[in-house]
Amino acid sequence: MVVGLSATLNVAMVQPASAAPKKAPELRQITYKYLLKAQEQLAEDDYPAAQASLEHVLGKVSGSKYDKAAVNQMLGVVYANQEQFDNALKFFRASLSEDGLHVPAAQQVRYNLSQLLMMKGEYKEGVEVLLEWMANLEEGVAVPARAWIMLANGYSRLNQWENVIEPATKAIEVSKEPPESWYTLLLAAHYELKDIPSAIKVLETLVKIAPEKKKYWLQLSGMNISIKRDRQALAALRAAYRHGLFDKESDYTQLANFLTYRRVPYQAGIVYQEGLDKGIVEASFDNYKRLANFWSHAKESRRAVEAFYEALALKSDADLQLKLGRMLAQSERFDELLKLAADPAEGMKDKHTGEMLFLSGMAHYQLGDTRRSLELMRKAAEIKSSRGKANSWIGFLEQDLKSSS
Repeated sequence: MVVGLSATLNVAMVQPASAAPKKAPELRQITYKYLLKAQEQLAEDDYPAAQASLEHVLGKVSGSKYDKAAVNQMLGVVYANQEQFDNALKFFRASLSEDGLHVPAAQQVRYNLSQLLMMKGEYKEGVEVLLEWMANLEEGVAVPARAWIMLANGYSRLNQWENVIEPATKAIEVSKEPPESWYTLLLAAHYELKDIPSAIKVLETLVKIAPEKKKYWLQLSGMNISIKRDRQALAALRAAYRHGLFDKESDYTQLANFLTYRRVPYQAGIVYQEGLDKGIVEASFDNYKRLANFWSHAKESRRAVEAFYEALALKSDADLQLKLGRMLAQSERFDELLKLAADPAEGMKDKHTGEMLFLSGMAHYQLGDTRRSLELMRKAAEIKSSRGKANSWIGFLEQDLKSSS
């Protein structure tokens, strides 16, 4: 979309010779009569009548470049207002080719022609005509923001991103309230040119203009990551979270993983638990397993155990059951450990069985059943993966039983 383009184009009112600017050639009386009539018909949206008036007089003014150019200009406006842009382009081009228009009128035609060319996708010529319009501005007349942004858009459509920066920047600078889309165009240019620091500066403005738009926060985070500014990247993600913008599971996962990477696993657990509570993060085996790992890293044993149980309720898993067993042992929740071990998970291999026997043996000892502990340790010693640590307990347990008998 070409920013600043209007389907309804403007045309300078044609004046009789007595009221025309000093540098403007004089219109013939018949030309003035029909142009004035066409303007009145155009004001009433009677386009067929205006077109007929202009086509009638066009055949009568072949001897005057100015008259012919003025009629062609008006015909261009009539067609443009009917969205017959091919015809409008033809008559605007014709009005300029006569080289009969005085400067203000010619400038208006150039601007209108540039707009139409951009709308039709003829960006190369559109840019050329717009640059010609800029070059012919009167001294001291500033280029308005809408023209700068139209030029920037034209260059972007030609993939000439290096030429987008200056006009887009100037459009923003001379506008009191630049639209958001102007910043996104400038952002695209910096990104295409791989100028990430400049793109970040634009994004820092965009998150102020539209803090409710998650995409800018995520882009800001991603670009900071790409240049190894992890602290700023995390800050952008957390800002999106604080604004309540997370609406996808991936949002919560990304932030929680990043928090863990930055050694803030407790906050990772808080964030991910919220996602689960809201139903945005799916209550799946993998996600509860991920939550359990966040809490484990944060040394939040009670919460980690709860998450492990939630995961195992959804899917039997030998690795996860063993992790839970270790955590129950560390938390001295020995009765729960024995209950867990009594219901082995699917897919148990020797390494799982051996360690669960070892952990169960420890639990029985801590609960005062040394004999049962010794039995389980001997079974654990029969398995290669747990033999070493089980044997280190067997001698101790045998001695303990002897001492107590």
